[in-house]
Amino acid sequence: MAQTQQDEIIGSAARQLEIRLAAGREEIIDRFRESLISVSSPLVSTDELWSEAREHARLVLEECCESLRHDTDEATVRANMALSLSVGLSTRGILQTVHPADTLRSSGLLFQITLQYLIGAAADLPMEQSSECLGRAVSALNHSLATCLQVSAAGYDAYLLNRVEESASDHRKRLGRDLHDHLGNSLAMAHRYLDLHELAVEQNQPAEQSGRFLRRIRQALDEAGDYTRGLISDLRVDNGSRRLAEALREYAEQHQSTGVELHIEVNGDESWLPEAHAEELFLVLREFLRNSLTHARPRTVALEVDVAPHRVDCFAHDDGDGFDPACTPGGRGSGLLSMRERTHALDGVFFLTSTPGVGTGMRMSLPIPQDAKPVRERVTS
Repeated sequence: MAQTQQDEIIGSAARQLEIRLAAGREEIIDRFRESLISVSSPLVSTDELWSEAREHARLVLEECCESLRHDTDEATVRANMALSLSVGLSTRGILQTVHPADTLRSSGLLFQITLQYLIGAAADLPMEQSSECLGRAVSALNHSLATCLQVSAAGYDAYLLNRVEESASDHRKRLGRDLHDHLGNSLAMAHRYLDLHELAVEQNQPAEQSGRFLRRIRQALDEAGDYTRGLISDLRVDNGSRRLAEALREYAEQHQSTGVELHIEVNGDESWLPEAHAEELFLVLREFLRNSLTHARPRTVALEVDVAPHRVDCFAHDDGDGFDPACTPGGRGSGLLSMRERTHALDGVFFLTSTPGVGTGMRMSLPIPQDAKPVRERVTS
């Protein structure tokens, strides 16, 4: 009898929390969108992407409410989420084009925002009831987000496969093997740490422990992301054109002094770059190389370019002499001004820092218009 009464008390508290969560759903989704905007997530880069991301968030919150209503077990939560995603969204939606690392980041934001809301909503409940109800809701939240990540990863795999549908059959076979051997391992590792994170939450382990598991999940998906970006770049049909990294290396080899260690890395599919962006990007990076090799006497110069469908980010650094940007010599000053003007002409952002005796660093970010024409012509030096 006592146990039955206790169950009824907890059930009543859970229903209160469920009603409050349902009432705050739009507030949570609004906070979620604001957070995505603050981190420049591709999920809010277009109305269509946000529409699907919003629907995913709504389904996750509905499953949390359902769990509070009926104390839904893990298998049911996962099955409900998988079915809901497969009916209207599945891997056919535009979210399949979003990189798994961005999906993970958005899932983490939704988890944090929802958890904060739940804690506030349960603040006036007795401690024992509050702990039980929060544990039930957080468990459902974990299960739902895990299922979203799995569906997203499957969709991204399908997206990659579709992108190379016109490739030669041997390339498609190699892609299938590589997806299984490389991506499969990283995604399986991410799933394992999701389970460990879920267990840590259920057992009320310290936040430091669950945070460690979240970092491992991010690391596994970052590894998967690094691999897929390289894979897509390798699969791009070159049509006789030179890639950006090759053009920059050739320029550096022609102009560098002996003993300079050069690191150039281009991640992503360069065919996503519109022709104007590819040309200006090359000219800006070439100017950084020229300044470093001509003026800075560096031991190491590093360039990294990350190409995504919606933007391109560039990072450059040398460990040379450095300089004071406030009093730049004439020749170098005009080159730096040109780099900045080229970036701004494409609505980009340009930052350059330098310290005498330490070195120089540059960051450039360019948005890629969704209707822009992909690069076709050869990059030249």
